[in-house]
Amino acid sequence: MMRVVIIDRIMEVHMNAGICPICHKENHCHMVSGEDPSTCWCTTVSFPDGLLLLVPEEARNLSCVCEDCVTKYQEEGAEGLRLPKDKLDKIQ
Repeated sequence: MMRVVIIDRIMEVHMNAGICPICHKENHCHMVSGEDPSTCWCTTVSFPDGLLLLVPEEARNLSCVCEDCVTKYQEEGAEGLRLPKDKLDKIQ
């Protein structure tokens, strides 16, 4: 029973549009908060393809990567995100 609860919680985090699918912190998405999407931080940055490959399939096009993860990836690569090896293998 505990395993089901943990899996449900993981899916809930991944499917929440206001949560970054990589670090699981708030992504401050203006579309989610009801603010003008054209003023969102994400409209002024470029998202590296390698970073987007780290987004779990079930969360793609459903939740935004946060600014911190974009910055860490741009500055340090995937290693800066401190991800498990199996996720890092996806982009190498």
